[in-house]
Amino acid sequence: MQPYAVIVDDSLESSETLAILLELEGYTAATAATLAEARARIAARRPDALILDRALPDGQGMDFVSEALSGGPMTIVMLTGTSDPGDAAEAIRRGASAYLVKPATIQQLKAVLDEAQQGVRQAA
Repeated sequence: MQPYAVIVDDSLESSETLAILLELEGYTAATAATLAEARARIAARRPDALILDRALPDGQGMDFVSEALSGGPMTIVMLTGTSDPGDAAEAIRRGASAYLVKPATIQQLKAVLDEAQQGVRQAA
């Protein structure tokens, strides 16, 4: 089965473009513009990866990391326009696998996802 990713970003154009790029890399992808939509996507099918923007209309992506991980392991990548070393450290402390600053390339994102998937396979 193909790995599944949920992209949570209130920029519809960005999230749809990223979904297409991930699909070209072998993922099944869904998008969500809010944390409420992300919760619904996760409830319907637990993703292997969650690509999460920092600021969303109904809350902060940073605050959602712990909630998303409470249902079990998944790779979380914060993908944000905010370049702040303190935020990056906090995201990692909360359980995110990486903190990428927009405009990150698909290669950067894929490298993080591949590394996380390799870790999952080794742990199994």
